Amino acid sequence: MGQVKLIVSNWKMNLNLLNSTNLIEDLLRISHSDSFKHIICPQFILIPLVSNLLKDSKINLGAQDCWYEKMGSFTGDTGIELLKEYDCRYVILGHSERRNHHKEKNELIKKKVDLVISEGLKPIICIGETIKERKKNNYLEVLENQLKLCIPNEYNEVIVAYEPVWSIGTGLTPSNKEIIEIHDFTEKFLKKHKMIKKLYFLYGGSVNSDNFGEIMNNTNVNGALIGGASLKTTEMKKILTFC
Repeated sequence: MGQVKLIVSNWKMNLNLLNSTNLIEDLLRISHSDSFKHIICPQFILIPLVSNLLKDSKINLGAQDCWYEKMGSFTGDTGIELLKEYDCRYVILGHSERRNHHKEKNELIKKKVDLVISEGLKPIICIGETIKERKKNNYLEVLENQLKLCIPNEYNEVIVAYEPVWSIGTGLTPSNKEIIEIHDFTEKFLKKHKMIKKLYFLYGGSVNSDNFGEIMNNTNVNGALIGGASLKTTEMKKILTFC
């Protein structure tokens, strides 16, 4: 059996109490095999509801971010202790929307990664280049800097989600060749410079049921970070059934 695929649903700042409940109930009716792990990351205020709905199911719960201190005077931030109480097992960190809208830098993301690991949760560390960086042909330098500064040394298992910024929500996706290039570059860098033993490499950026199978079959990725399509039962049923 090959490596288990990770399917991460990033709901972002979408859905309310009613339609998130309906979506979860629909997803629970879809067969979840041992060939993949489905991880749902709702916005913070929905975590208690989703945690309760997912209880005793095969679907895992994750968060979209957390602060690098356990608790304290950090207005508007969310601490990892509460995430653990609601059985969150994964945390998305370094997403380009956090880097852009909240001006998060690699050094801050690294602090969050360190805390998440120390508390026994698994960080999903996002990397990606802008269209300007891609066109200037310095995208590998950008990605290397993100990997170097955001990922700790000698961490046994790491989840990296490659989301080219120019692909998120645009309908544009890199070619299979381009995705493979980034996978191979990431794997080589982490093994050489970070002593990482196992890499889960996810692709994200306009993933949907139309391109998911193509990406899974023709690249060496280990899963996907899914945005808009994760909000639709019909899309997720096709994606999860493919797994």
